[in-house]
Amino acid sequence: MSIEVISVILFGGMLLLLALGVPVAFALGGLSLIFTLFFDGPPALYTVATTTYQQITSLGLMAIPLFLIMGNFLVHSGISERLFHALSYWLTGVRGGLAVVCVAVCVALAMCGGFGPGILTMGLVAVPAMLKQNYHKSLALGSVMAGGVLGIIIPPSLIMIIFGFISRVSIGKLFIGGIVPGLICAILYVAYILVRCYLQPHLAPVPKEVITWKKRVISLKEIVLPGSLIILVLGSIFIGAATTTEAAGVGAAGACLICIIHGRLSWKVITETCKSTMRISGMALWILIGATLFGVVYTSAGAQEMVMEFVEGVGVNRWFILFGMQIVLIVFGMFMDDYAVITICAPIFLPIAKFLGFDPVWFSIVFILNMQVAYLTPPFGWALILMKGIAPEGVNTKDIWQSVPPFVGIQVLVLILTVVFPQIALWLPGKMFG
Repeated sequence: MSIEVISVILFGGMLLLLALGVPVAFALGGLSLIFTLFFDGPPALYTVATTTYQQITSLGLMAIPLFLIMGNFLVHSGISERLFHALSYWLTGVRGGLAVVCVAVCVALAMCGGFGPGILTMGLVAVPAMLKQNYHKSLALGSVMAGGVLGIIIPPSLIMIIFGFISRVSIGKLFIGGIVPGLICAILYVAYILVRCYLQPHLAPVPKEVITWKKRVISLKEIVLPGSLIILVLGSIFIGAATTTEAAGVGAAGACLICIIHGRLSWKVITETCKSTMRISGMALWILIGATLFGVVYTSAGAQEMVMEFVEGVGVNRWFILFGMQIVLIVFGMFMDDYAVITICAPIFLPIAKFLGFDPVWFSIVFILNMQVAYLTPPFGWALILMKGIAPEGVNTKDIWQSVPPFVGIQVLVLILTVVFPQIALWLPGKMFG
């Protein structure tokens, strides 16, 4: 059987199973088992066992549960509420100030615990606070969701860990490479909020409450703990004092300590943290196992040679191929889970990018920026789904969907800037890793 026919059967079968609602891990793993058994016979199933064992015992993957523990402890610690209220004191006279504070808190939470804490906590705290002060729904909802998804590109990012493990790109370099694009995105969010509120004052009324300078200065104490945690986690990676996994362990211990300091640690918190961590870690590991098996089967069938021959034979400028890959990612991201998109596309697209002469770290950051867009694009945008689950009464799906277009536009702009100016993603890794 030719590799072309195998490709059609494998990917056609996978898309069919995903459309039928089969979990990504079982769709990839099941097809891999069937093809291994069909082509190589029962003895070849030993490869499945050894591959699975290698995945679940990899020390690099220990960073996933450790970062998840860190994020879950932060959610329970109340640190996001404290940060939100403390920073809001400094922008009481600024129109749209609460939305700006929301983005700033999401950046801090992204640096502490990745994607989850930002949307979950700000959705429960900031959205009701903004609606109470008569902020327009689109501004309140959009700023929270856009700020929350910064955890996809700002380290420590679970998506980066999974991408790096699947594609064999340095996770440390991905972490460092995502900082500048992520901060640019956050700055553009803030600029958009301030300009729009200036042009349309009715979107964000200025509160009448007067905050004294003494209260503002005292509120700065709330920055100490999250700031220290960010320095411990990311700083240890920057200076080479710790690996990604070791930094994750430091972060998990630090987040637990913050819970203790704020008097939030209890058996219930520990139990919920462990359950949530095990649930998401298990999902991620099963996906990685299925993706790895799928990659082994497809590569052994001759996929690498076929893809390279196709790229060589196309005869078009390499930027057209890059553009085509971005379109595929955007379309896939609108209708598929981001884990599915990564496990399907990363093993195929990254070798093509290397063959075309693109830097693998830069291409990986561009890929992940595209996944950030996917988190905000309906119908299958994780941020939209999460917000729908935690939104206060009176907020419907239409409100949530209508709030994202301006922020998606900013994300696409940052994606384009990173493509046009690769040093946005490569300058900091170059400084840190030489």
